[in-house]
Amino acid sequence: MGVIQEFFNNREIAIGIWVIIGLAVILPTKPARQFIKTAIPILFCKKFVIFYIVFLSFLGLVLFALNWAGLWDLTLLKDTVFWVLFVELPLFAKAIEKADGGRFFSKLIRENVAIVVAIEFFVGFWTFSLITEIILIPLTVLISVLQVLAGQDKKHRSVKRFFDGLLVLWGIILLINAIYSLIHAPNQFLSFDTLKSLLLPLVLLVFNLPVVYGLALYNTYEQIFIRIKGSKSEQKKMKWQVIRFSGINLSKVSAIRKSLPNTIVCCRTSNDLQINLKKLARRLDLQIGENYMKRSRYYVLACIAGLILSFIGLIGANSDVSLKDLVTLNFVFDIPRIKEILTNIFSTMIVFSATLFFFAIGFAKKQREDVSQIKKYALYELLLSVKMQHSQLVDYPPIDEPADLFCAYVHNVYEVRAACDKVLAAYENLLTTWEQETLKNLQHSAMVLSEDFGISAENFREYSATQFCNFYDEKVRTAPQNEKINVFTHKIKTDIEKYSKHIEQFCEDFKHYY
Repeated sequence: MGVIQEFFNNREIAIGIWVIIGLAVILPTKPARQFIKTAIPILFCKKFVIFYIVFLSFLGLVLFALNWAGLWDLTLLKDTVFWVLFVELPLFAKAIEKADGGRFFSKLIRENVAIVVAIEFFVGFWTFSLITEIILIPLTVLISVLQVLAGQDKKHRSVKRFFDGLLVLWGIILLINAIYSLIHAPNQFLSFDTLKSLLLPLVLLVFNLPVVYGLALYNTYEQIFIRIKGSKSEQKKMKWQVIRFSGINLSKVSAIRKSLPNTIVCCRTSNDLQINLKKLARRLDLQIGENYMKRSRYYVLACIAGLILSFIGLIGANSDVSLKDLVTLNFVFDIPRIKEILTNIFSTMIVFSATLFFFAIGFAKKQREDVSQIKKYALYELLLSVKMQHSQLVDYPPIDEPADLFCAYVHNVYEVRAACDKVLAAYENLLTTWEQETLKNLQHSAMVLSEDFGISAENFREYSATQFCNFYDEKVRTAPQNEKINVFTHKIKTDIEKYSKHIEQFCEDFKHYY
């Protein structure tokens, strides 16, 4: 046990013990054996094996480079393996499902540099005794599961609050334990090795983004190529046309995928596809929301590149260093005449790049403010209706109380749907790609929910709360029903939950317009 504890902390050992116990119980069962028989051929098919080789090779090069620079060693092997299993592999699945442009990757990096990541690392740095951890791990999992189950029914609201309180209390205990341990053993936490462990996930994520990007790009291309029809020679030409049009630009490839009926599905020859791609290119050029900030982003990136190159040149001009010493900042200054000239050049470049950098940031901010003002004006009705709906969302939709349902949801959903239709019809080109996607998801969920009620948008305004209650009660009474579920109310509840999630997502994505 002592050898194991040299590599794993008590919490990791406790989790491992419970995982082994769980696998020992589950694996002998027939469903588990059938699942394994089905999953193994999929996980080790030719495409996946090639991807594994590419990913592991790239990861090996990254680790070699970090080790060469003194930023990684075998003491971080455990953290690296955990990162691959519990961060990178789920990230691949997430990238396949959601990655369609730069925003996905910038959001990914922001999530990994958030303060909550540092807090989680700090709290999890210290653990309790092994016996305590073995007891607490299943108890925490059980409370979390019960809390989720209790949150699914309005009748169990008080139970949910109780479990919420227990989880908050557990978090406070962990935080107090971490602070106590830090006070009594500060050197254990405040060290360079700890800093490397904290930064390792972010460093690995940044260096492995090319693999994630490549996977998302390949997956998107594959989704497009399987929809290409026609003769073999035409299919080959059409595939090359798509590649020439998009290249390695994930946003462009995603734009083709999102408009498959208008670009790919209707084509049988390369000439047809060429015409459709030209139309798509013109439409993308008209996307003000997507293109307006490109110049300012280019300025910022160019200035950052200039600053980095200037600093590297300045250091290189004043020191006899190898590349490794340069990366690890291990160098000494030496000033002959030629290096003095280069120093002046690179120093000037630093000042120039820094000045342009601040100008570029200001320019980007000004552009963002300009387009935001235009969007606020164009989206005013939508923002107002969504804000009104968001303020009336409740944890448990009142499907058994039609009067409350009418006030909280029904009246608002028709307003939101009408506002979505108006914005997408008149101002779609003002929105970025991800804003369009968020808005279309909200429009769809609002449309589905309003159609569930069975009242057309034209006739809805004729209904008062009392009339709606009578109409709703009649729908409930005549709907198919078994002992537990009324089909009508069940569908209303399900679609309200989806609609509420899209309202929340809209408020999150458009919060800078409020």
